[in-house]
Formats: sequence, structure tokens, C-alpha cells
Amino acid sequence: MAVEMLKPSPRGRWEKAAISSQVWLLFVALFVSDVLREALGWWGSTALTVVIMGLGSFLLVRKSAPERQERLARDAERGVIECALRYADSHPGSLRGRWLPGFAEIGSGTFKFQPDYIDKGEPEGKITVFSDVEGQGQIEPPPKRPAELKKSWGIVALGTDRGQLHFATGELGLKLINERF
Repeated sequence: MAVEMLKPSPRGRWEKAAISSQVWLLFVALFVSDVLREALGWWGSTALTVVIMGLGSFLLVRKSAPERQERLARDAERGVIECALRYADSHPGSLRGRWLPGFAEIGSGTFKFQPDYIDKGEPEGKITVFSDVEGQGQIEPPPKRPAELKKSWGIVALGTDRGQLHFATGELGLKLINERF
């Protein structure tokens, strides 16, 4: 029998634009600086490229932040959170010891985890069900934060039927975990 999992809310228009801006914003900035290269010179057009990219990124992130917070709050109400996990008792350097980003559906005493390998906002891959979950308190983040962990995320140690896990998520996810476990 296949395990069904709730889907996270889709990303909004500004959130999608901010994610894809890494590609199209560079081309816009280069095009504008190329058009004005004759008037500004090489250094001026290079500075213009940097300014356009920085300002464009800043504006897109500012517009997408409220949209993202709304989406995460809506998902947390349904019990679905964006997170990353790793097995605490794994060998150093092994794949199980790396942080695996994805989404979790938190239930009472159990949670389902589905990875999001390429950060497209929709989980893909095999759903793993963890049962007999008990919270073991918050732990300190590693000194060098891995790329899979977002800046504002906290880390919680959880005991499960599949061994001890380190579970990283945002403020809403930590609150949900404390309530359910």
C-alpha cells in the first residue's frame, strides 16, 4: 500500500521569479550594460551590471519574502513543513550523514518525510515514515552551516524507530514539532 503525503502549497509568482532570477537577471544586466558600454566605458558598464543584478535581486527577495512566509504558515497549519534531516548515528562522510532537504508531514507520534532533491518546491522520491518519534531537545548547529540548511533554521534531535535523527526546520516547524512530540 502506497503512503500518501500532503503536497506543500505551490510557490507564488514573486517566489518563482526570485528563484529563476539567477538566470534571467544576468542576461538583462549584461544586455543593458552592453547597450551603454560606449557611453560609460568598460568599467562603468561593469559597475552597471553589478548594480542592476544587486538591485534586482534585492527587490525580488523583498517582494517574495511575505509570500514565502504566508505559504509556510499555511503549510504548517496543515502539518506540512519544509525541513532537512540526517541520521545522527551514521558514519562521518557517509550519505546518511549528509543533510537531505525535503518536506515532512507531522502527525502525532509519527512523521512522513519526502526529499526535495533539486529544490523545486515539490517533494520527489520515496516517502519514509518514521514512527515512535520522541523529541530529545534542540542542538547547536555545526560551526560551518551546510548549504542544505537555511540561515534561520534550528536543529532538533529526535529518537525514532529508525534511529536518532537530526531534524532542521524553521521557527514554525520547530513549534509544530514541540507541540506534537
